[in-house]
Amino acid sequence: MRAYRMIEWGRAPEFQEVPVPTPGPGQVVVKMAGAGLCGSDLHVMHAPPGFWPQDPPFTLGHENAGTVSAVGSGVLDLSEGDGVLVSGVGFCGSCDRCVAGLQNECRHLVMAGYGIGRDGGLAEYILVDAHHAVPIGDLDPRLAAPLADAGATSYHAVREQLPRLRPGSTAAVIGVGGLGAYAVQYLEKLTAARVVALDTVDHRLADARRLGAEETVLSGADAAEQVRDVMGGPVDVVFDFVGATPTLRTAIDIIGVGGRVVVAGIGGGEVPMGWEKLPMNGHFINSTGFTPAEYREIAAMAAAGDLELRSTEFAFDDVEKGFAALREGTVEGRALVVF
Repeated sequence: MRAYRMIEWGRAPEFQEVPVPTPGPGQVVVKMAGAGLCGSDLHVMHAPPGFWPQDPPFTLGHENAGTVSAVGSGVLDLSEGDGVLVSGVGFCGSCDRCVAGLQNECRHLVMAGYGIGRDGGLAEYILVDAHHAVPIGDLDPRLAAPLADAGATSYHAVREQLPRLRPGSTAAVIGVGGLGAYAVQYLEKLTAARVVALDTVDHRLADARRLGAEETVLSGADAAEQVRDVMGGPVDVVFDFVGATPTLRTAIDIIGVGGRVVVAGIGGGEVPMGWEKLPMNGHFINSTGFTPAEYREIAAMAAAGDLELRSTEFAFDDVEKGFAALREGTVEGRALVVF
C-alpha cells in the first residue's frame, strides 16, 4: 500500500510502498476513510533530531478515522465494518490514571503516538491497538476524522471548565480557525457563557459569530483592551488555541480575579510566570489530550447534527497540496485527506 512517510529528520516526507499491516493480539486494522491535517503535523515534519522521543521512519497522520477491516485475537468489542475514530493520543490503558478514566494523564504518554513515532493514518490502512479505536456508530468516518484531535482536544479543554462557565460568566477563544471553531460550538451548546472570539483573519471571526460567539475582536496590539471593552470587564475563562507569546500575553491581560487561562495551542510561546504575575487566584492550565469517553460524546453530538464538521478536502495523492494550504492559512475549516 502507499503511505506518506517521514524518512529522517530534516528531510521532506515522501510517498513509499509499505506492506499492508496484519493485526496481532489486541489489535485491529482500520481501512482509512479520512485523515485530518494539523499544525502538529507541520511541527513533526520540521522538528530537529531529538525533539520527539521516537525517530523516523514512520507514516504521518494523527487525526484518523475509518472502518475496521481486520480484528486480532482477544478483541471483543470491535467487528469488521465498524466505523471508528483512532485516538490521537497514545495511552497504556492499565496505569492508575487510565483505570480512573484519565487517559489524557496516562503515566506513559511518552509512548509513541500514531503519526508521531508509530505509523499513522496517511496510508490506505493503519494498525492500532484496539483500545485506541473508538466506535462512532453511523457517523461518517470520512467527515469525522478531524474529531480525532481537533474536535476532541478542544472539547476536553471546554469540558474541564464547565463548572466555571455558569450563567452570567464570560469566555474568550483565541484562534478560531481550527480547534477554536469547535470550542466556540461547544461553548454555545454546553454553557450559558457569553463568548468573544479573537483571530487575525476576518472570515474566521465571521464563522465564529455564526457558530455562537456574541463578540469578535481582530487580534492585534490592543486586543486585550478591546476584549475588556466589548465584554464589559475581565473574562472568566480564556481558551488559547494558538499558544504564541502574544496570545498568551493577551490571555493573561484579560482575565480577572479567579480567572483561568487554558492553553491548548502549541505555538511555543513563553510569558513570565509567578505568584504576582497572574490576578489573585488566577489559574494557568496546560490542556493536553482527551479521553475515549469524550470521543464518544462528541461523536454523538456530531451524529445528532449538533456540530458543524467543516473541512477543505484533498485527495490522498494531493496530501502535499493540503499541507501547503495549511501553511498558507487558506484552509476553511479543517484540512482533510479523503481516501
